[in-house]
Amino acid sequence: MAKLEVLAKVDADLERGHTHLAAQRLNSLISADLYDLDLRARLAAVHRRTGNAAEAGRWGYLTEDVTPAELTAFAKAYYRSASDQLRALTLRGETPRGLGPLAEARFADLVDRASSPAASPHSAPGPTRAVEPPLSPSDAVAGIIFLTMLVLSVIGVVTVVRWFL
Repeated sequence: MAKLEVLAKVDADLERGHTHLAAQRLNSLISADLYDLDLRARLAAVHRRTGNAAEAGRWGYLTEDVTPAELTAFAKAYYRSASDQLRALTLRGETPRGLGPLAEARFADLVDRASSPAASPHSAPGPTRAVEPPLSPSDAVAGIIFLTMLVLSVIGVVTVVRWFL
């Protein structure tokens, strides 16, 4: 289906209030042309209409009309690292053409943060998980013995209960 036909269907979906279907159609168009800033802006507007600030920030990131609240919501949703945020923009390594001055500066800053050595998930705010050392062979054997004993114990209990029934 041609892009113009899909966009006409998107407009019709939005007139009927079918924002989810409109967003799906726009996502399919964006997946075919990742660098179409107009499509990204339209998808951001759909998410803005539904109150989904994080996705509005994600898809509006490369536009001039994204709000600071949307950018903050996007950053919180993809808080692990600048690399995660960059990946969420679904670009394939090239800098998009036709960015406005604000979007260009914002994108350049994100690329710089993602490529800096300090940009790691461990330095980002948010919940962290302790890294556990790998199991030693003796710990693995002990675990297997424990599980075997547990299974045999359950079988024994079931057998004893059946004797009395």
